[in-house]
Amino acid sequence: MKITKHIIIRILAIAIPLLLLYFYSEMAFEANRQREHRTDAGLGIAFLLVFVLIILMVGFITDSIVRIYKKQYSIALINVPFLLLFLIPVLYISCLFSREAFYCQCFS
Repeated sequence: MKITKHIIIRILAIAIPLLLLYFYSEMAFEANRQREHRTDAGLGIAFLLVFVLIILMVGFITDSIVRIYKKQYSIALINVPFLLLFLIPVLYISCLFSREAFYCQCFS
């Protein structure tokens, strides 16, 4: 039960910011559709997504370090799948932004 509680807390910690970002993006896209001169709202949403993912990744890394320091290894291992999921889009987007410098290491 203790492990399940920690898993549910981590899923909620991920789901709430992403759901808030989703609803904000829907409002921003709707407001952008009603403008006569449209702006690039999608780029701002992408930057917000990267910011949220980086903050979540730093939080999970910090939590892992604290759990390892307290010798709670089973709870620290719960963070590993979440960190791997955060790492994929962050690395992909960072690779797209630095395409010229690291062209050989990019996915394209």
